[in-house]
Amino acid sequence: MKRRPQRVIEVIYAPLVGGSEMLAFNLCKEWRSHGVDARICCLYEREGPLIQAFEAAGIPYELLDIGGRGLLSRWLRALRYFLRARPTALHVHHLGSLVNTLIPAYLSGCCHIVYTEHSAYGIAHTGWMRHALPWASRLVHRFTCVSLDLARVFRELGVPAARILTIYNGVDTERYRPALARAEQCPVVRIGAVGRLVSEKDYPTLLAALALMKAAHVRFFAEIAGDGPLAGELKARAHALGLGDVLAFRGACADVPGFLRELDIYVLSSRHEGLPIAVLEAMATALPVVATRITAIPEVIEDGVTGVLVAAGDPEAMARALGALARDGVRRRRLGEAAMQAVRARYTIARAGHSYARELGVTQHQRAAS
Repeated sequence: MKRRPQRVIEVIYAPLVGGSEMLAFNLCKEWRSHGVDARICCLYEREGPLIQAFEAAGIPYELLDIGGRGLLSRWLRALRYFLRARPTALHVHHLGSLVNTLIPAYLSGCCHIVYTEHSAYGIAHTGWMRHALPWASRLVHRFTCVSLDLARVFRELGVPAARILTIYNGVDTERYRPALARAEQCPVVRIGAVGRLVSEKDYPTLLAALALMKAAHVRFFAEIAGDGPLAGELKARAHALGLGDVLAFRGACADVPGFLRELDIYVLSSRHEGLPIAVLEAMATALPVVATRITAIPEVIEDGVTGVLVAAGDPEAMARALGALARDGVRRRRLGEAAMQAVRARYTIARAGHSYARELGVTQHQRAAS
């Protein structure tokens, strides 16, 4: 009997720029370069900045637009899509996506499902999710977490340890690479952050740190790339702190690699994260990173070796760390080079793609010569 061709569908919330969405997109690009029919299914939203990226990369995608529907209606719409697409394996990101697709996938004949969780924050604080997590995780082939810290949390929430596997996020080190040269001595140091303007990112702490740096006469200019529901509030706060001449909000950024290559320091002020791909992208670009010491961040950044860690919610500590790096170009270069080497050794999309392909039962062919 002829074997069905391999077809993997990456299931994400929406075509918006986020860690899980970018991982799904990069996995599809990686697998398609190895002859795998990889596709993307977006459950919510009929538009978003990633649609252009899907089309430019030649990745087939579906916008199911199930928002505002009852569960049975969502299942029916997903079932119709799976019957039409006929996947051999499904890679589902986040528990909400799994609840919306698990039963339809089984009914369509696709029982090989890998479920990846990127954060415990929503699940730990939502009753129905805590109750759904143990049984849902038992119905998938593998439950993968993006960090050891996250795997520990989910074991505590009742997921069987034998079902859990840690697979670190990966980045495209061809796309995210350093500038030809960064000046060790520069009159104004450029500091940047990339991420949605949402409460988890704790941008108020970053703004307070920047205000302290300005008061201490550190010569810098900061930019935040990203959009979100707190944009107006954060801009008003920045204005009140007198940051208008040293800070710019760039909004959604179409060229993140180019943006990172313009910087001298990357900063992450979050209180809650899984394993932020933005940090890995900055490290791959040979940027020294100042980040909060939360969840999986210490697994990726070795304090004083591949970056600098500070306590979450502490603008004074963040200002000290950023100010010290702003004044020391030699240390910036040393930390950035070590960060780049760490990413190339452990956090590439090729490495992550190989690990996920193994769990999904996907055979990757030799990449065609260019």
